[in-house]
Amino acid sequence: MTDTAQHQTMASLLKQLPDGLPEKITLEGLLEKLGDQAIAFVLLVFAIPAIIPTPGIPAGMIFGTALAILSLQIIFGSRKLVLPGFLGRLSVSRSIIELTAEKAAPRLAKLEALLRPRGHVLAEHVSPAAIGVVIFLMAVLIALPIPFGNMLPGLSVLAIALGLAQRDDVAVLIGLLLAILSVAFSGAVLYGGWSLISAWFGGNEIAL
Repeated sequence: MTDTAQHQTMASLLKQLPDGLPEKITLEGLLEKLGDQAIAFVLLVFAIPAIIPTPGIPAGMIFGTALAILSLQIIFGSRKLVLPGFLGRLSVSRSIIELTAEKAAPRLAKLEALLRPRGHVLAEHVSPAAIGVVIFLMAVLIALPIPFGNMLPGLSVLAIALGLAQRDDVAVLIGLLLAILSVAFSGAVLYGGWSLISAWFGGNEIAL
């Protein structure tokens, strides 16, 4: 993170994000614009579209897939986060980024006002690889077409990112608890769907 960014909140950085963007920006271009920011802010920017509805694009699939790839790089200790060509070339309109920033920045500011350095184990000493594994699991859930399945994993990544940025163990712990709830909820939805399909096909076989 640059010296200037260190004195700014994530909410203010997010609010400034659309400034200077072209009408269409690729995910690679967006990542390059975020290149001098902390990894926590990069995670936050790619997680927010999973929480805030973005009309016109399959935000969960696009940003979830990107987040999964970025998290793998965090796990393996990459110094620079990159996206593969096919994904990096996908573009979103500036209006989507503006809408995301407009809706998310005020809420983010309220959340940041509640945070402060609390504890020093999770936020400072948990390895990036361990955090990366959790982010990867949440990113996969975000990318999957699970009904109402984006919100909890998106909030999990958001809480972890804020906790890491503010060195707040409470926020990181909340993010990890949300991750557990996300896995449980998605598992229950998938199991319920599979049970219904199995019952339906089983009923048809009996009828035949």
